[in-house]
Amino acid sequence: MGNRRNLKKVTGILCAGVLILSLSGCGSAYANEAGRQPEATTAGGDMLKTSENAKETGKPQSDAAFVELAKEALEDYFGVDLTDTTGYSVSVQYMDAMPEYEAEQQTVVTFLPEELNFGEISADTVIDMENIDTKPMYDVSFNAEGAIKGIHLSYVDWAKSEIPVTAQSAEETAKQFVISHQLAAEDRLKVLGSAAASSDTITVVIQHKEGRALLIGVDSLAGNVRYFEDMAEKSAVKSITPFEEGKGLG
Repeated sequence: MGNRRNLKKVTGILCAGVLILSLSGCGSAYANEAGRQPEATTAGGDMLKTSENAKETGKPQSDAAFVELAKEALEDYFGVDLTDTTGYSVSVQYMDAMPEYEAEQQTVVTFLPEELNFGEISADTVIDMENIDTKPMYDVSFNAEGAIKGIHLSYVDWAKSEIPVTAQSAEETAKQFVISHQLAAEDRLKVLGSAAASSDTITVVIQHKEGRALLIGVDSLAGNVRYFEDMAEKSAVKSITPFEEGKGLG
């Protein structure tokens, strides 16, 4: 189960959770934004407080409203019931658009299992991610208009598929996910390609309208969709395009 429990370093997906921000290499830009996250109570306690950031930017939704919308989205898209969030801490983060990092404005709700809440992590902290027994972690993001932008599931212990998952089958799984959840009309979507994002994830890019695409992660061991995110088509395609030799993120 070791590899199934690893937190994957996947560029372009929902880099919103406290653990992801600390460990997954999403970049200092996101980390700096997360440092401004509002105070949130542990799930099961008082209602989450409306953040000062939300008041300053005139956002119509309170933190508590976003949390409820996130719960509904997890149920609708993945059948996850978080009516009882005992054992989870919940945070709501408001992220401004950062064109230089191709990051769009979004609000992200993170359900962090208590097993992964390590508090402050110093540079010399050693965490054995191979042997952590934890509940799944969930991130749900909303765009500037308040619509669902994406959902990311981590540490989900699915049964291994009896049939090998290939790039072709992953593309078909992603396509059916998009159609079944009405993320795009079948006659308008177009699969732009796929690539192995990690040892157990195949990333699929599906155009759903001009200039916009869905980045969808399919678990290559279980054959299930693990995450999806709506983004600019250019950014989505870049995530499955290998770097040219001699070139990197910088």
